[in-house]
Amino acid sequence: MRWGTVLVFLFFIFSIILASIFSFNEVIEGSVIITSRNPPVQILSKKAGKISSINYQSGDSISEGAVLAIIENPASEKDIAYLKNKLPAAISMLTSIDALNAEFPLQLNLGNSIQPFYNVFLSTYQKLILESSLREGIILQMQLKDQLSNQNLSLKNKREELLLAKQSLNILEVNFQRHQKLLSKGVISQLDLERVENEFLNERRQFHFQEQQLNQIVLNKNSIEKNQQLVKNSDFKNVSIQEAELILARQDLLNEISEWEENFLLKSPIEGRLSYNDVWGKFQNVKSGDAVFTVVPYARQDLIGKCELPIRNSGKLREDQKVFLKLENFPYREWGTVEASVGSISQIPRTGENPGYVVYLNIDDLNTSYGKKLEFNQELIGTAEIILEEVTVLERLFYQFRNLWSN
Repeated sequence: MRWGTVLVFLFFIFSIILASIFSFNEVIEGSVIITSRNPPVQILSKKAGKISSINYQSGDSISEGAVLAIIENPASEKDIAYLKNKLPAAISMLTSIDALNAEFPLQLNLGNSIQPFYNVFLSTYQKLILESSLREGIILQMQLKDQLSNQNLSLKNKREELLLAKQSLNILEVNFQRHQKLLSKGVISQLDLERVENEFLNERRQFHFQEQQLNQIVLNKNSIEKNQQLVKNSDFKNVSIQEAELILARQDLLNEISEWEENFLLKSPIEGRLSYNDVWGKFQNVKSGDAVFTVVPYARQDLIGKCELPIRNSGKLREDQKVFLKLENFPYREWGTVEASVGSISQIPRTGENPGYVVYLNIDDLNTSYGKKLEFNQELIGTAEIILEEVTVLERLFYQFRNLWSN
């Protein structure tokens, strides 16, 4: 009994020592998606319908903005592309209706949505051309210009007449003063003086009358110049209003074209290599929201992992904690695990059916623990195990007992 008790006691002590020595990792698991910072782009269908044409095959190199496919619609893609190419320079003034019809034909097939805006654009442009070619302001300005020229000529002649009248008036004034002196000396009679005075007064009256005529000519000239400026401003205002309406009509047309392209053209927003998803040929029906194509960028940038974690134990998450990734594309028992680290952690948990935190992981490369290098094509999905801290068996037992004592 004594030896048995000693053995049990020694075994208990030995177990405590082992429990205090051996430790295991406390982990938190979550789903993870590995992609690059310039991830592949899925081209979604905005409208339900039948694909009328596919311009590229799977694996082809695609440039940014390339039209991959067209969803069936009543408009002609070539006519819309022609119109879109012409519209940026549309305000460069066309001077005739014939030139307008040659630049913007009436028979373009633009569909039910774009055609009304195109009609408004053409109508507004026609009004501007007519306003510029048949406006009455030009004729009125020419008439006022002729009147102003006549007034300037009359003003010049009147000033010359007034200068001669001034000289004549000065001569008569001197003659009148001389006759006054002669009368005082008794050389001439009073009748002679009155005759000279009468001539002087008539000349002065005529001079003042010519001054009034000169002032009237100046007033008429100023009035003509004012009317000329008013006509010019009114004419400019009318043309400016028509140009502003044309600019607005063009912008509405461009906006409608952009909306049509969003709905019926499947374009690539990046350059890369094309991959088919659920489409394999023309005349296939697609639904709104279907992922029709995927464009994979040529140059892969740094890898990043988006991990969704439950709220449980999330308070122990810290940046730079070690993470082991087990990928479904490459089973970890055969290929091994990929090492990563915690980059950033969302400050507020996600709500809804699956509440939790979003954690972004830093991934240097795809070398596994078995020394294999994984190939990255588009996206890799799997499970992330974040190492929170190493806890010994004794500490784990202590946590359990502390919980009992606290309760």
